[in-house]
Amino acid sequence: MEYWKNQYYKAYADMANLRKEIERDHREAIKYRLEDFADSLLGVLDAFDIAFKTQPTNPETANYLRGFEFVYKQLLQVLENEGINTIEPIVGTKFDETTMHAVGTVEDEGEEGIIKEVQLKGYKLYDHLIRASMVIVTKKPEVKEENVDNNQQKSE
Repeated sequence: MEYWKNQYYKAYADMANLRKEIERDHREAIKYRLEDFADSLLGVLDAFDIAFKTQPTNPETANYLRGFEFVYKQLLQVLENEGINTIEPIVGTKFDETTMHAVGTVEDEGEEGIIKEVQLKGYKLYDHLIRASMVIVTKKPEVKEENVDNNQQKSE
C-alpha cells in the first residue's frame, strides 16, 4: 500500500510541475508575441526617421510632414503600450555593447568608444533586444610608422 501511495504523490508532483511549466511558457509566449511583428515594423519606423531628417522645401510639404509626425508619435505610443521601447543613444556618450552595434569608426583624439553618430535607433520588447542601435564610434588615431622607417634608413 505504501508503494502505491508514493507513486500517487510522485505522479501528482509531476503533474503540478508540468502545469507550472506550461503556465510559465504560456505567459512568456503572450509577453513576447509581438517580437516578430515589431521586427517587421522596423523598416517603417526607419523610413519615418529618415523622412523627418529632411527639411521641407515648401509649406504644403511641411504640412504633410507635420501630419506624418503625428501618425509616427501615435504609432510609437501604441508600441510602447505593448512593451516595445525605443533605444535612442545620445551622441557624445559611451558606447554600450549590450544595446548598440558599431557600424563604423571615426578617428578622434579624445576618448575611445564615444558615440559620434546614430545611424538607426534600436528597439526592445521588455528585456528582449529586437534590434541594436546602429552607431558610429570614435577610435584613437593610428600612429604612422613612416617616420620611424625614414629615420632608420637615414642612419644606415
